[in-house]
Amino acid sequence: MGLHELSERERKREGTMGLILEGEGDEIPSTRDDDVLLPPSNFSAVEGQCIYRSGLPQPSSFAFLRSLNLSSVIYLCQEPYPEENKEFIRLNNIKLFHFGIDGTKM
Repeated sequence: MGLHELSERERKREGTMGLILEGEGDEIPSTRDDDVLLPPSNFSAVEGQCIYRSGLPQPSSFAFLRSLNLSSVIYLCQEPYPEENKEFIRLNNIKLFHFGIDGTKM
């Protein structure tokens, strides 16, 4: 009944890259993350239904973002783009543009 880390092959077989730990012998809920559409923090449409803005998405928002059929993401923070988000971008054939700007608010 302990936890074990899934290999990359097992994660792909499970259909999600977000699942890292799985309980041995424990029942896993049947609801998949893809069933819930949760927008990222501060999400809003800027121009019609083609330009959006939000805070940095968490994995729980990936299904929502996938539903938008995004072609590009512009990341404005100076910090490196998180690896888990890069993998989402890669798997969904989205172009990532990184412009690290000072985030000081006035």
